[in-house]
Amino acid sequence: MSKKNNKVVNNIGATADTKNAIRIISVVLIIFLVVYLLTVYITTNSTEDIEKKKIENTTVQYDEILASTSLSQKDNEYMVLFYNTKEDDNSTYYTLKSDYEAKEDAISFYYVDLGSKLNSFCTSSEDNPYAETIDELKISQPTLIKVEDNKIVDYLIGESQIKNYLN
Repeated sequence: MSKKNNKVVNNIGATADTKNAIRIISVVLIIFLVVYLLTVYITTNSTEDIEKKKIENTTVQYDEILASTSLSQKDNEYMVLFYNTKEDDNSTYYTLKSDYEAKEDAISFYYVDLGSKLNSFCTSSEDNPYAETIDELKISQPTLIKVEDNKIVDYLIGESQIKNYLN
């Protein structure tokens, strides 16, 4: 009889060990599943936030143009304001531009940043108010030109002339 009792005890012990192993494996799998789901959730939300920020911060700039294209815009009639956005009073010119664009009879209005190296070919120590082509365009201070049919029709130099013209 003692051999029989040993078998029963061994079977019971093996069953208990198997149950413990299954519990441990189950707990480990549940922990891995929770960590995986948290990782997916955090990664998805982080990616969505980054994409939203990219979309919100991405704006297309239509009113800043290069000096080289200032006489070849698609509009038949428009104005181009040339000034250095870093050195000149940026808020003054931005306000003048915004106030002008709010008018009912306003034509298209662009600006050229003379502080950009791409536009440095037209900066000079003297102005050329008689310029007819881009190559002849020389600007030393804030300047507003009105363009009709790809030709300069008005050329205003300095803040006071620009203010008077736009108001």
